[in-house]
Order: sequence, then C-alpha cells, then structure tokens
Amino acid sequence: MNELNIGTDIVEINRFRCKSLKSNKTFYNSIFTKSELRYCLKYSDPYPHLAGIFAAKESIMKCSNHLLRMQEIEIIRGNNRKPMALIRYKKKTINAKISISHTEYLAIAVAIMPLD
Repeated sequence: MNELNIGTDIVEINRFRCKSLKSNKTFYNSIFTKSELRYCLKYSDPYPHLAGIFAAKESIMKCSNHLLRMQEIEIIRGNNRKPMALIRYKKKTINAKISISHTEYLAIAVAIMPLD
C-alpha cells in the first residue's frame, strides 16, 4: 500500500465575512486564484465557499512535504462537481483528494495526498 499524508483544517466563516471582498481585494487575490474567486462569487453569500476553499488549501499545506504558497494550490471542481486540488510546485502538478463542508458558522476540509 502506498503511504499517504492527511491534513485537515477548520475555519470560522465570519473571519472572511468581516473582510469585505470589495475593500480587501489585495488580501483575497493573495490567497485565491481568479477561478476560485469566480466560483465563490456565483453564490449570493460567497463567504462560506471562500472559507471552505481556504480550509482546503490549509489542509493541503498541512499534509504536503513542501512549503507551499496559497497561490500554488488551486481548488477546482471535476466533471462530477466534487472538489479536488491541483498543486503546482517546482514545475510539477500534483493532484490531491479533498473534501469540503460547511455549516452556517464553520468550514472544514480534509486533504489526502501521496508522499513524494
């Protein structure tokens, strides 16, 4: 059996709700890719989705063997609409399996990726 790394993170959604998208563009652009922001802005309340993606990126960072920047991790939706992570690090692209969930107040994510 291949060895796997697992990471998890939980975020209070109000941490994002308190930072309006309009007046904190630099902050959001430093964390999220354009496609991630586009995805979140499709919803009338984008903040649970932003918190979920942030938690997913943090969970990836916790299970990676490399120091990653937020912009090196992109959360996308596959054909089945399930989220997955693409990690672009040193000219390589690594896929990771993730799960994201949220309540009214909290977002949580779990990531699983192979050891490299």
